[in-house]
Amino acid sequence: KVVVTLVKNHNRFASRDPMKLLSLFLSTLVFALALFCGAVLVQHISQFSPSEVRNTQGGDVPSSDPTVKDDGSSWNLSKLSLLPQWGKQQTLVSVMVENHEEARPHHRGLEDAVLIQEFFVEGFISRLNALFSVKDLPRLVGPVRSLRPYFVDSVLPLASVFFHIGGSPEALERIEELELTSFNGIYRDTYYERQDGVPMPHDAFLSKASAKELLEEVSQLNPVSWPPYKTGRAPEGYSVETIFINFFSPFHNVEYVYDSWKKSYIRKNGEEVSAALPRNVLFLETEVEEIGPFGRLRIAVEGEGDALLFRAGRIYTGRWSKDSATGSYLFTDALGDPLIFASGQTWMTVVDSLDRVSWE
Repeated sequence: KVVVTLVKNHNRFASRDPMKLLSLFLSTLVFALALFCGAVLVQHISQFSPSEVRNTQGGDVPSSDPTVKDDGSSWNLSKLSLLPQWGKQQTLVSVMVENHEEARPHHRGLEDAVLIQEFFVEGFISRLNALFSVKDLPRLVGPVRSLRPYFVDSVLPLASVFFHIGGSPEALERIEELELTSFNGIYRDTYYERQDGVPMPHDAFLSKASAKELLEEVSQLNPVSWPPYKTGRAPEGYSVETIFINFFSPFHNVEYVYDSWKKSYIRKNGEEVSAALPRNVLFLETEVEEIGPFGRLRIAVEGEGDALLFRAGRIYTGRWSKDSATGSYLFTDALGDPLIFASGQTWMTVVDSLDRVSWE
């Protein structure tokens, strides 16, 4: 009716001037489009689900309480499916980043990673496997450290190019066995920068320029579909603001706090606050076994186990599975349906027991 009225009101003027007729047509089209977009927006907002009660003790998730009002923490533009969400192709590379307490203050580039995998290494201190798109490499990333075999298998088939300095014999054998590309700083030391004021052995960093120069040696970089898991609107879940991880010591324990304004998690590791702001915080439970004389570990990457996903200030329980070292991770809920992730960075931590994780 509004559109018809506009036409009637302007008809007698437009009929006398072709330019006014064109102006009338365009203004009517814009007005109709604005009405359509507004209607779609209202429809999506009306579908937002209420927040659920909080688990203040960790452990089992309590039953939901329909009287709890939505705090708005689930709002983000990715929920507006005005356009279809098409999968994108990304070419990814892996960089091994040290996470010792002396290295954390010098972390660089983690905020640009699309995926960060955190595993135990010797002494049950964690180390990070950061995956970057070759189109969005950080200016500087590090401190760069040595490789372990489970870091290799955990990112296959997403990445086949690894930047690292040294590695366990098992890791180097695995790289050779699978014919992957390894830029090992032991032999390519001129490509890794030593930063003044950073304690050794945490002072080696990889620059964007060096990474690009080394990647020119790779005959073929294989893109993969990204993201490798389902993304979309957050389903109903139980509200969680803070996540705690017991890593044996105040120097290594981790705390995540959900920031409803940024729609992401602030990570504090020991006393250091990370520049990375993951949208998804994922935990996988798997078998961890100490082997060898140097305290090295065997961590099961293949198989299946329990999982926890935190996103949009909510918690979801599920399962992970990986049918082979070169196969992809699958993440499902209790019904066997895919867990739904938020778009943006995912920080995945692998632990020997989910009892290490609590929340409130």
